[in-house]
Amino acid sequence: MIYPIMSTSFDSNCYIIKSKRVALIDSGIDPTKILKKIEELGTGIDFLINTHCHYDHIGGDLWIKEKTNANICVHGLDAGFMESGNRNGTLAELFGGKSSEIKIDTKLVEGQVIDLGKIRLEVIHTPGHTPGSICLYEPKSKSLFSGDTVFSCGVGRTDLPGGDWINLQKSLEKLLDLHRRSGVAKIYPGHGPIGNGNDIEKVYRAYF
Repeated sequence: MIYPIMSTSFDSNCYIIKSKRVALIDSGIDPTKILKKIEELGTGIDFLINTHCHYDHIGGDLWIKEKTNANICVHGLDAGFMESGNRNGTLAELFGGKSSEIKIDTKLVEGQVIDLGKIRLEVIHTPGHTPGSICLYEPKSKSLFSGDTVFSCGVGRTDLPGGDWINLQKSLEKLLDLHRRSGVAKIYPGHGPIGNGNDIEKVYRAYF
């Protein structure tokens, strides 16, 4: 089951995925709603998977870790910014926050599978917004958790530290190939409304 926790501000969308084990995709800045939801569900969090290292997606990591002892996961190329509390890499001050050092339990790589039981999340490395940006694909439901790589009506910024427009284009082409080859029924983005695979096509044509 997928439980979206949608943001109405500059905070990120977050997603709880419940199977035999439970994953949280991004913690946002204030994880109060997340903690309330897992209390309602009567569960903990086994994996906290960050789609990238920006503060609006990781600001609640230490709080979630303290409350649930979740395994914090992020791509290796973004892990260093989080572990060092690099304020330029995490953009903490841009969001009115303070950089903290966050120990990464698992440094993700392209093609890695996070096994939740009946649900398996496949890691897709999609640099461009940050060097270590990832998307997560769930093949049974054809769900794509896209972070800030692609939204239902746009793409992530590349004018911030670590951004790269050419890499973002290549990442969109990778996701477009995934949609054409395997299908993407729904996109669960880091910001904005939930979309579908056709949005990848539309966004690619509009921007590239």
